[in-house]
Amino acid sequence: MKKFLLSCMFLGAVVSAEAQLYPSGTGPYTQNFNALTTTTGLPVGWKVYSGSTASSIGTVGNYSNATIDGIFNDTTCGNITGGFKNYPSASGVTAGTSCAAQQSASDRALGVRQVSPQNSTNPNLDSGAAFVLALGNTAGMSNLTYGFDLQSLDTSSPRVTTWKLQYRIGTTGNFNDVVTSPATLTTGGHLFTNTPVTATFPAALNNQSSPVYIRLVTLDFSSGSGNRPSTAIDNVNLGWTGTATTAINDVAANATLPLSVVTATSSAIALNFDAADAGEYTVMLTDMAGRTVATKSVSVVHGNQTITVDGIAVAPGVYVAKITNGAASGITKVSVH
Repeated sequence: MKKFLLSCMFLGAVVSAEAQLYPSGTGPYTQNFNALTTTTGLPVGWKVYSGSTASSIGTVGNYSNATIDGIFNDTTCGNITGGFKNYPSASGVTAGTSCAAQQSASDRALGVRQVSPQNSTNPNLDSGAAFVLALGNTAGMSNLTYGFDLQSLDTSSPRVTTWKLQYRIGTTGNFNDVVTSPATLTTGGHLFTNTPVTATFPAALNNQSSPVYIRLVTLDFSSGSGNRPSTAIDNVNLGWTGTATTAINDVAANATLPLSVVTATSSAIALNFDAADAGEYTVMLTDMAGRTVATKSVSVVHGNQTITVDGIAVAPGVYVAKITNGAASGITKVSVH
């Protein structure tokens, strides 16, 4: 499939439909984060947040994909400021790994260096840091399981942080705790660890047409004194029984810009919509795995109009088309025969 560069930024503190992952098939969905070094953003469906609470997903955190060194008690490396980062995975290096090896390691992990809640650049990471996977829905899926590696990366950090695995159905309301094995999840305490974590979600998550949010979060302040931990997650595995059908009939629930399909072929898709504001918009076409297969920047006038995304080569199947100018957005399913 021909791919284009997505050049727009999606706004908002709440995970939007554009950021959600739509599972497909019989699974599992896996994520090893090894592409962090070669891409500027996070994988589809993933966001990091600060200031998270029991009922709030929080504020989108400051993430840098720049290769990070300065962990594993090697202060000569520098670069140990706070924030969400692209770390070398603990499954590929050891506590004594050199700076150069940390930088060049191909096995990566998504992590955070916690700092004071009053830190001006990265506030509310202690407590309130969260790694979030947003699913568009769980239609056709049951008996969901979740696994990941929880990594404590800095042996110079005496403080201890406690983490929780939680989920929420829909975009509002409290998050719910999930029982994990091991039952208590901590990082810090001068430890370098790589702990496999597993969990089974309750039946409430089965066959949901609403968005589902899965997060690893710290809701309590770290204990002790001194440096706060550097923590990462890696090797995520989301499993299920059944076949994910991506119930996208309801995909336009959060849309503010009505969007419909005029024609759809493997080489061109025409979309009709009503725009309240003229200006530059971006159209994006994704497949059911959440992969971007085409994007196009278009100049939009006020009112009803039809635009065409052409020059593509997609296989027959079901896709999701989205259009946005950052303030307004529309989304619809596209069937290519």
